[in-house]
Amino acid sequence: MSSAHLAVDGGNSKTVAVVVDQAGLVLGRGRGGCGDIYGAASPRAAVEAVTGAIGQALVGAGLEPPDVDNAVLRLAGADWPEDARYWTEQLADLVPGLRRVEVGNDALASLRLVDRAGVGLCVTVGTGPAVGARSAAGREAWTGLWVFDDLGGGGLGRSSFEAVMRAWMGTGPSTLLTPALLDMYGAPDEPTLHHQFTRRFDARPDTERWRAARLVLQIAEQGDPVALAIVERQARALVGYAGWVAREVGEDLADGNLPVLLNGSVVTSEHPAMRRALLSDFADLYPGAVVSVSRGTPLAGAVLDALASGGVALDDGLVDRVVGTAHPADFLIT
Repeated sequence: MSSAHLAVDGGNSKTVAVVVDQAGLVLGRGRGGCGDIYGAASPRAAVEAVTGAIGQALVGAGLEPPDVDNAVLRLAGADWPEDARYWTEQLADLVPGLRRVEVGNDALASLRLVDRAGVGLCVTVGTGPAVGARSAAGREAWTGLWVFDDLGGGGLGRSSFEAVMRAWMGTGPSTLLTPALLDMYGAPDEPTLHHQFTRRFDARPDTERWRAARLVLQIAEQGDPVALAIVERQARALVGYAGWVAREVGEDLADGNLPVLLNGSVVTSEHPAMRRALLSDFADLYPGAVVSVSRGTPLAGAVLDALASGGVALDDGLVDRVVGTAHPADFLIT
C-alpha cells in the first residue's frame, strides 16, 4: 500500500488541504475559510476552518486520520511557539489519530520550490505578506507579526480606496483608480462608495476591499502614477523585510548564498507590476541575490514539505508532478 501524506496551506482568505500519495498524486482535497488564529473571527473559527478542510480531504481520499503517514501544516498566524503548541493540541483533540504532525508558519511553505532541501528565502504576496527563510544550518525566521506596513492584496485594496478618496477630497492627485473602483463596486460617486464601507449598519466588510488588488496591478501597468506608487511602496517594504529575515537566519542577501523565490497570487498575477517592482528592488538593494519567480503555488510547496517530512525523496519528476498538478478552478481562487 502506498503512503499517504497530508499538506495544509492556511491563510486569511482561505485554507486548502490535500492528501497525496508518495508519487504526489492527489487523493483528496478540502477547502475552508480563514485559518489564521489572529485573523479569523476567533481562534476557534480558524481551527474549524482548518479541521474542516482536513476532514474534506480525508473523506475525498477515503481515509481515516490514522491512515495518513504524516501531516504538514503551513499556517498564517503560527507565529510564536505557543501557537504551534495550540494547533497541535487542537488537532489531537479534533482529528484524533493524526500522526506525525508538523505545524509551521505559512512563510515557509514555498521553500522547497526554490531548493529541494528547503534552504532559501521566499517572499510570498497573497492576501497578506509572508516572508520566510531557512538557512543551511536549519535556522528559520519569518515576518509573522513583525510586519508594520499594510502589505499584500489586502493592503493594495485598502491603499486604492485611500487614494481615490484623497483625490476626491483634493488632498491627493487624480488617478485612474477612481473610475475603476466606482465601476467595480457599482457606486455612482466617491461619497457613496465610502459610505458603503463605513456606515454603521449593513456596511460592506473590509475584506471586500481586497477584491481591488488585481485592479491596482492592472492600473499600475497602464502607467497610472498613483497605482504605481502603491505597488512600488509595497515592493520596497517587502524587500526590506526580506533583508531582515535573511539576517535573522545568519545570512546576507548580498552574498547570494540564500536563493530567493517570489510567490503568491499578487506576484504571479497576469498583471506583473508587483513582480517587476520586486525584481527591480532586489537588483537595486541586493545585486548579488539570485531571485526567481515560482512555478508552483504555496500549496505545492507544502505538499513537497509533507512528502519530504514523510521520507519521500524529491526527484525532478516528483517535483514537476506536484508543481504541475491541476486543481479545480474554484479550489485555489481567493
